[in-house]
Amino acid sequence: MIEFPITDLLDEEKCFHFLLASLHPNGLCCPNGHPLPPDQSPHDQKRFPIVKYRCRDCKAVFNIFTDTLLSGIRYDCCTIVIMLRGFAQGVTTLHLSKELQLDYSSLLQWRHRLQESAFNNRNISVLPDPLQESDEMFQNAGEKSEPHLDPEDPPRRRANKKRGLELTKTTGHRSMES
Repeated sequence: MIEFPITDLLDEEKCFHFLLASLHPNGLCCPNGHPLPPDQSPHDQKRFPIVKYRCRDCKAVFNIFTDTLLSGIRYDCCTIVIMLRGFAQGVTTLHLSKELQLDYSSLLQWRHRLQESAFNNRNISVLPDPLQESDEMFQNAGEKSEPHLDPEDPPRRRANKKRGLELTKTTGHRSMES
């Protein structure tokens, strides 16, 4: 399988804003719930754009991953977005680790952590109706054809002119044609 350097093709700041909007839809706030003032500058910019802030009220230091499922992650934003996309699409961990040039066991631990959270937070409520309808789970290759009306002319004889076993018209038993 061809491996593309996909992280080189993504914009780090756009991925950061995607993660920020996904993890904090109501805006970034400190772990104690104090909102981040719009004029506050970062406390630490070593991993830009993933910067750390110090809360003005409680002095807690935090970033966009603090108190989220991705707390403690050390990857850049592009890598995280591609990792999450791959997990959601069912891409194998081995392929993702090669494509993103990450350690397989570390990536597998992140996959298991996210899967466990999804499993623990699934909806287990009872359905409201005792009977449920479901759509068909297969696609028909086409409509059924009209039934053949002549019982003396079975489909095998009409479709395949190859010599071999064939039902005789009189007895309905198989016989070998020579």
